[in-house]
Amino acid sequence: MYIKGKREPDAGRARSAKTDKMRDYFEHRINKSIEIDSIVTIHYFEFDDSYVDKPEEHAFWELVFIDRGECGIVADESRFILKQGQLYIHRPFENHMIVPEKGIPSNVFIISFYSHSDAMRFFEGRILEATMSVRQHIAAIIYEANLTFELLNDPQMKGLSLKSGSVLWAGEQTVQIRLELMLIELVRRGSDRSAGRKMFFSRDIIDDELTLRVVGFLEEHLYSRLTMEEVSRSLSFSKSYLSRHFINICGCSIMDYFQAMKINEAKNLIRSGAKNFFEISELLAFSNPHYFSSVFKRCTGMTPTEYKRSCMKKS
Repeated sequence: MYIKGKREPDAGRARSAKTDKMRDYFEHRINKSIEIDSIVTIHYFEFDDSYVDKPEEHAFWELVFIDRGECGIVADESRFILKQGQLYIHRPFENHMIVPEKGIPSNVFIISFYSHSDAMRFFEGRILEATMSVRQHIAAIIYEANLTFELLNDPQMKGLSLKSGSVLWAGEQTVQIRLELMLIELVRRGSDRSAGRKMFFSRDIIDDELTLRVVGFLEEHLYSRLTMEEVSRSLSFSKSYLSRHFINICGCSIMDYFQAMKINEAKNLIRSGAKNFFEISELLAFSNPHYFSSVFKRCTGMTPTEYKRSCMKKS
């Protein structure tokens, strides 16, 4: 029953309880370490050695990634070669141009953008290797951009325009987010801003044939100890070439990847509850349980005991 001027006791208590629950939460405002203000141009060129570029400078950043082949890069007074899988980011007002290498055709991805984030200073003067994750971001940017913007194969294009008719929903925003994520990953990998744990890529998202062969060999020997000599001998590649190639694709060494595979398997075994930590350590060929525990914590941020507790059903 409702009496004018009075609140029903039950309704009042319900509102009070709801208010108390709301007070238990508070918002956290996100600090954006790298933020893209706007995107100016996006290109994907297939050059031969007859292409002649013109030097230019402008008020925005310009990322150049060599997808295939190699290209000469001029940046103010410097000239250097960017090889396949490498990228360079020209800073604002840096005089720059591309110089194709004689007899070497190249595929080049370029995206230019405005950003006033202080963290962008990290990129000045650096040649960086693109890991598999960075390549995936670039592939996604190209895909989204092709369905969102009118991309002309014109090096002198001065800006972007949306496709006429229907465009990919949220395509512009996705390009911006992908670019920000890619830049964040590059800064983390090349500085002390890394969390210290390597990203682990499962085989179903690796698209490099040699890397997949390495991963397949590691999977076959998951319950054994391996050395780089054994891996390189089995795959008939030199140890240095195999190591360099794998790092370029996955961003970590083969042995680090092998450890991460073992820890993923250890997590499965812990969740199954069929074996104790000592047995898991022996099964996965760790030298001793203490070493197993230290590697587990380095890879997951938790000890095996803490991980087991986190998997238990909360009452």
